[in-house]
Amino acid sequence: MTGTTNASSSDEIKEMVEKAKQKVEEMDEERALEIFNKVLEKDPENYDALWNKSLLTTRKYYREDNEDVQLEGYGKALEIAEKTLELHPDKGHSHYVYAVAKGRYYELEGTRDMIEASHAIGEHVEKAAELIPDYAPVWHLYGVWHSDIANANRAERAAARLLSEGLPDDAEEDKAEKYLKKAIDMMPESILFRVDLAKHYRDIGKEDKAIEVLEEASTMEVTMMDDDDKKEEAKELLEELR
Repeated sequence: MTGTTNASSSDEIKEMVEKAKQKVEEMDEERALEIFNKVLEKDPENYDALWNKSLLTTRKYYREDNEDVQLEGYGKALEIAEKTLELHPDKGHSHYVYAVAKGRYYELEGTRDMIEASHAIGEHVEKAAELIPDYAPVWHLYGVWHSDIANANRAERAAARLLSEGLPDDAEEDKAEKYLKKAIDMMPESILFRVDLAKHYRDIGKEDKAIEVLEEASTMEVTMMDDDDKKEEAKELLEELR
């Protein structure tokens, strides 16, 4: 009887996970987060529920305007990511959500903290790329990481020199472009990926390429959550560059 009960419970959890993923696709992330929380009540170590909860929590607080509220939320997402990584160290999404949450959290903590965190972020996104190479958001994050580090301004580099490790020395402009374009090829419907590629082109002085990418992004169909905001951002960037 116990075996039957366990099998039934396992099937129920799988159904709940699939329902939550469907809600994400339907752009109902709040409901998805509720379902993943219910999964974790039944199975506290569930891999899919843990990494999705961390990622959706990061996204939820990214939409907040108050930085103190954001920081608190990112801290929650990072705690969940740390638990995911501890329980499932050989899974790619564990490393991915850890890099995402850590990046968001330390971005608000200040330049010094972000410089120190940049090494760990790079290591974990690289590991995620090795484990889940078919997951487009990994290459987007890896591209943004390379762009941010390669284009760090003088003040940030001066601050980095005061730290023992400094900035990571393996970030490259060409890898930023390569990985961002790879993410777009894998997920062509993403407006976000194009906006970040355009920002990279802008930052390295290739404004013509940035304009070309933004013109495309600003006319794309909305298919993902936050696409409306990203389209508006694309239009604003176009106005600045023209």
